[in-house]
Amino acid sequence: MKTLLTALTSGGKQVVLTRQWSLVNLREWRKNETFHCPQCKEQVLLKVGDIVIPHFAHQKQTTCRDSFSEGESPTHLLGKIQLYELFSRLQLPTEMEPYLPDIRQRPDLLVTWRNEQVPIEFQCSTIPIARILERNAGYDTVNMTPIWIVLTPQKVQDSSVFVLTHRFTQFQQHFIRHIHSHTKEALSVFITYNPLKQQFHYLSHFIHLRGTAFVVCHSVMRSAHQTIPFAIPATPSIKDIEELTRQYQSARRKYLRSVIGYNQRGIHHRFLRACYELRVQPIQLPAWIGVPTFGQAAFTESDSEWQLLLIAAIRHTRNTPFQLNRSILHSFVKTFEGESSRQLEACQSYVDFLKERRIDIYRLDQFMGKDFVLEILSGRFLAMHAKN
Repeated sequence: MKTLLTALTSGGKQVVLTRQWSLVNLREWRKNETFHCPQCKEQVLLKVGDIVIPHFAHQKQTTCRDSFSEGESPTHLLGKIQLYELFSRLQLPTEMEPYLPDIRQRPDLLVTWRNEQVPIEFQCSTIPIARILERNAGYDTVNMTPIWIVLTPQKVQDSSVFVLTHRFTQFQQHFIRHIHSHTKEALSVFITYNPLKQQFHYLSHFIHLRGTAFVVCHSVMRSAHQTIPFAIPATPSIKDIEELTRQYQSARRKYLRSVIGYNQRGIHHRFLRACYELRVQPIQLPAWIGVPTFGQAAFTESDSEWQLLLIAAIRHTRNTPFQLNRSILHSFVKTFEGESSRQLEACQSYVDFLKERRIDIYRLDQFMGKDFVLEILSGRFLAMHAKN
């Protein structure tokens, strides 16, 4: 059955079911009033139970072509109501479930901010990625940039720490916002909302570990404290950056210790073969191989792996980072899956790091100060927020 939170009365007045309506008043009201779908104008039922959130529902045999979502969960309905109340409290013109005829789409909310209409989508369930891309493309044709808010994952809800490791599913990765700063690196933010506790959970300042795993900053904001546009997470404190560094280095050590024991391909594995040819054990890699430089998330592999392979490729040409021909980088990224343009940027950033530190890539025993990863991350985040 089609569910919605907006309807028209018999007199044509729009009704939005927020929490200001008591169950008693709604039950009394429906005795003397009829309600109609804002789109197809067919009569809808006002459903008022003791457990389920009050809502309007189409009849099962509706002819409404552009009807509302099928069977929205109570969590989704509650979240939409709370977000509507939030924007209304901030005195922003807000429409609940408006139909956009030019693109035949209906966002959960449409908020007008600084003369711009911003669709808000509260996503509680996993849907095909193709549908997300299709909806984004539709908004783009009418010059709208949607903000997607995802239901807070249970692991994040249960966590009270400020720095945590999170594996982002392919689905979740499509909702990461990239807020551009004056630097070449954008601030990545994953906004989630928990209607039961009326809390926003932010995951930000992503540092890629391996595959879909990232170490991130985790902050919580009560709905009552939210602002528009959505608050940008603050710069991590020195203590937070130290914890980000510790978790990054811990993941690096764990990967290097496990790569032999868990790999059945042995010397046929590119990383292990490179270690063999360079006469170095994985766990003995110098600290300057496996560092969180700009753009590292372009590779799904561990930083230790792709950076060692890049060192091996440069050494094979008998050049140094100062003599590097960019064609070498183009040939290198072709051997990896992923977006080559982003991978080229990551490689160039790592080469720049090697040059700045004046690292001799032919000496794998070259010493590095123990705090240089902390320095990298501190500079990275401070620069990102300097003029944001």
